[in-house]
This record gives sequence, structure tokens and C-alpha cells, in this order.
Amino acid sequence: MATGLTCATVVFTATGCGSTDAQSAEATASAPVTSTTTAAPQSSTTTSVAAPTATIPADATEPAPNSNPTIPTDAAPQSSQASTSADLLLTDVRVGQHPGFDRVVYEFAGTGTPGWRARYVDGAFQDNSGKPISVAGDGILQIYINRIAFPSGDTETGSFPLVPGTPGGVVTEVREGVSWSEGDMQSFIGTARPERPFTVFTLSEPTRVVVDIAA
Repeated sequence: MATGLTCATVVFTATGCGSTDAQSAEATASAPVTSTTTAAPQSSTTTSVAAPTATIPADATEPAPNSNPTIPTDAAPQSSQASTSADLLLTDVRVGQHPGFDRVVYEFAGTGTPGWRARYVDGAFQDNSGKPISVAGDGILQIYINRIAFPSGDTETGSFPLVPGTPGGVVTEVREGVSWSEGDMQSFIGTARPERPFTVFTLSEPTRVVVDIAA
């Protein structure tokens, strides 16, 4: 685990979705290792709005073995197509801080791989209604993730509450845009500085869309 890392997370449970074996494995892997060496204590701050039994998966706190190994260098728009079998439900959104970049993770239950498209925008506006959305920071990265199932029959139900960034990090917050529109989930990532380089990719078991943003 990276030294001095701080992390903010918001976790919620979608109807019919429980904790996964992968999350249990991540929690087990992150348990402290007993050592006979005496060292000064290392500080770590975690801000959490979660169920009492929830834990912070490893991908939010340290780069996973199959994740992007480099700090992003390009701020140009990016996109990827969903698999034809994708049928997914959002279960978690979290933010972690690393040396040189911040990481936002969208986690899903279901089958297949979601598609996504991401770009910086001058302002945040909710799809369909055009309603302006206040996003903290000097930059706004708009993320659409597609082939996502709507979480309930209520069209006013939001997908997730505001997720705060970590103190001193480049990510200020993550906000929902429109709940769902034709299988697209819209959200906005606020950044402390405009047009920071970023990269987007997916991880599996469980399915995640990961956004790394350079500090």
C-alpha cells in the first residue's frame, strides 16, 4: 500500500446485490503483515460514507496488478465500446489518491464489459433537461458509461450520492449527471486544476471502469 495515501469512498448496495468474493479477497490481501521491525507509525486518513461492514477495495487505495501502470499524459477525449453482452448495475463509486495521480472507480455487478466516453467540458449540464449542475474545482471531466441498467422503476432515483475527493488531491468530487438515458450513465468529475491528463480503462472481477487523473 502506498505511504501517506488518503482515500474517500461512497459505497451503496443496489437491490439484489451483495458483497462479492473479489471484495473479500481484496480486504484479506490488504490486512497488515506482522513484523518484528520497530518503525515510526505511518498516518493514513480515510473518509467514508458506507454501511458498517463495507471495506475499501484495493483498486481505490493502490494500483491493481492489471491496471494502468503509468501517470496519464494526455487530456484528449477518450472512448471505448461496450461488449454486446453487457448488462450491468452500478454498485459503488470511490476515489483514491496515489503518488502523481488520483483514481476514480465505478464498480458494477452483472455481465459483460461497459463502454465509456470521457472528455473535459466547460460546464456540467444534465442530459435531457439541460439543468446546470454545480461541480467544485477548476476543471470538469464528463464521463458517460453505457450499457448500464436502471436501478429502479422510479425515474427520479439517482444512481449515487456526491462522492468527495481526498484532501489535497486533484479530484475535488464526483457528481451524478442524469440517472440513466438510453442505457448511458452520466457523471462529472471535478478537478482542482483544468484539463489535467487522464486515462480511462476497465478492470474485471468485479467489473470496474477506472479513471486516473494526473495531479
